[in-house]
Amino acid sequence: MPTLYAAKGTGSIAPQAVLAYSGAEHEIIWIDYGAKQHRSAEFLAINPRGQIPALKLDDGTMVTESAAIMLHLADCHPAAHLIEKPATTQRAQTYRWIIFMATNVYEDFLRMEYPANYTGDTSTEAAVSASGADAMDRSWGILNQALTDNDYLVGNSLSIADIYLAMLLAWHPDLNMLNKRHTYLLPAAQNTLSYAAIKKVFEDNDALF
Repeated sequence: MPTLYAAKGTGSIAPQAVLAYSGAEHEIIWIDYGAKQHRSAEFLAINPRGQIPALKLDDGTMVTESAAIMLHLADCHPAAHLIEKPATTQRAQTYRWIIFMATNVYEDFLRMEYPANYTGDTSTEAAVSASGADAMDRSWGILNQALTDNDYLVGNSLSIADIYLAMLLAWHPDLNMLNKRHTYLLPAAQNTLSYAAIKKVFEDNDALF
């Protein structure tokens, strides 16, 4: 049985939602960010970067990075239909959007919210944050275009890409403003949360919108 190392409101939300939606047996070990457990020697042995989530597989192998964990879980539970078969167009599109969001939207958000992690000069933190916000808006625009007249990023059914998108939207500091600029994002995320198992995970993480 896999073990997910998670923390409330972090990047573990989406993998946790995949596990719940798939009905997969699993264990969750909660890491207390406030107590800096993610910086403890014990957790750094699991993930040297001190980042959540991490997934311990049945053979003891540790997998980090939320996108990688979600791709693996989707493959392990094909009956949930959260990813298409290998070598299909929709599979390729799922890879595209998961990696796009992980390397752009997620990173843009971190740059906006935690500029000190990206510069050693405190006088430039505001500029770094603003640059992250601008980049994130461009990324949202690309995703918004992909969702034109569609509730799903890939084909006409729920995928791990939609769950990842919903998690990122739950972190946005001003959804009203975002919805005015990019009108297809929020309805798509609300559609993802219409699935009861997924909504429960977001609710438990105080990530509803």
